[in-house]
Amino acid sequence: MVPKDLLNNLNPEQKTAVLHSGGPLLILAGAGSGKTRVITVKIAYLIRELGVDPRSILAVTFTNKAAGEMRDRAAGMVDSAEDVMIRTFHSFGAWLLRRNHDAADLDRNYTIYDDDDVVSLLRTLYPDENRGYLGGYARMISRAKDYCLTPGDDLTRVNPDPEFAEMYRKYQKRLNEIGNVDFGDLILRPVTLLQSNLEIRARIRQRFRYILVDEYQDSNVAQYELLKQLAAPDTYV
Repeated sequence: MVPKDLLNNLNPEQKTAVLHSGGPLLILAGAGSGKTRVITVKIAYLIRELGVDPRSILAVTFTNKAAGEMRDRAAGMVDSAEDVMIRTFHSFGAWLLRRNHDAADLDRNYTIYDDDDVVSLLRTLYPDENRGYLGGYARMISRAKDYCLTPGDDLTRVNPDPEFAEMYRKYQKRLNEIGNVDFGDLILRPVTLLQSNLEIRARIRQRFRYILVDEYQDSNVAQYELLKQLAAPDTYV
């Protein structure tokens, strides 16, 4: 019997989602329909009623504000929810890279470049170009990484101009030499790391047995690929 306090204010469909325990589950609902609340209650239910180790639960969302609210709500229902990893996609990627910085060929204290940093780096490579021009290419590089595309991939869907491919290649080469990452790398590099290092992938999959994704419909190709790498066949997603 599930205590009523966990299921208060949930409609029948939401209760079904919270109590579901048989493999992957996708919730389709409009904005403001309570999807985030369902995930929060689900976290409490897994810990309090099923005895799941909170450290084996990963919840990802898209904004720091949403992650903070989810963390506070879950902790208000069960104290040990503080041990659940609740992060944005990019925050989780940063955590994964720092935890495995040697395998990722990064210094543990690498710097994360923002948009201005990216343009500044491009200016060191193309000093004769203006910031507006380079800013456009910076956005294209970001889009390529959202599609999970490296400089060696077919970049036609982003920009078929060979000049873009060359600029992306030079930029990424220089960024790697410096030992830093940009925002897109926080998803793309964990994907490539988990694809290439099966030992790390197995260890991460063993830790996170339950993966809950808020606003999944907003995920891009790279974020979807990251989830695929994190989820073992028997992972609850």
